[in-house]
Amino acid sequence: MTGEPDWWRGEQPPESVPADWGIGRDEWLTGELNGEVEAYPPDADTGLRSLKFFRADVRNSEIWLNDVSLSSAWSEFSDCRFRQRVRPILTEHGFAAQGSFGNGPSIYRGCTFERVRFKGLGGFSMMNARFEDCTFVNCRWEGHFAHAADLINCTFSGRMNGCVWFGHSGNPERGGRRNVIRGNDFTQVVMTHNVGWRNGFPVSDQLWPEGHRPRVDVP
Repeated sequence: MTGEPDWWRGEQPPESVPADWGIGRDEWLTGELNGEVEAYPPDADTGLRSLKFFRADVRNSEIWLNDVSLSSAWSEFSDCRFRQRVRPILTEHGFAAQGSFGNGPSIYRGCTFERVRFKGLGGFSMMNARFEDCTFVNCRWEGHFAHAADLINCTFSGRMNGCVWFGHSGNPERGGRRNVIRGNDFTQVVMTHNVGWRNGFPVSDQLWPEGHRPRVDVP
């Protein structure tokens, strides 16, 4: 990676995978990566394949998330495509593909997320990630809480159900960080009554389906 991105939120990344991250430290993918990215073989206990990025610069990769346990920290992704099968399938051990796009600050530029299941348990979360000029196509928003994600000029399409979006990463009155959220296009989204906008989510800075007027909930 070149230089220190301005999205590290006042933090500095460690030089190497911290010792307290425990078992599997050698599984983290680092440095410049292009094209195909291979996950580790299935874990004996979960049946999920480990896919972990640490200080990685990933470009032009198609990454399938089927049966994957995903982690990303201090990494950058450019023009990548994240895909998941139409319906999530449990492994023989009863685990669904899951993980986080932002265990530690990570950034996604011009990436596409297709049919990804964003879900707090048994799915993928955004956590401390920044998404710039990304496209979310027919993703499944099921019990997902975007507490700290940045969203800039992204486009969403498909049905949106069971998710909550936050304008601040914490209580604004207690110094919570304001998430950077602007210029996102929700005009192709079918909204349900289970979508929430909280903590000062900047609704006026986004594009909405015709006739849809989102209301920001009191935290």
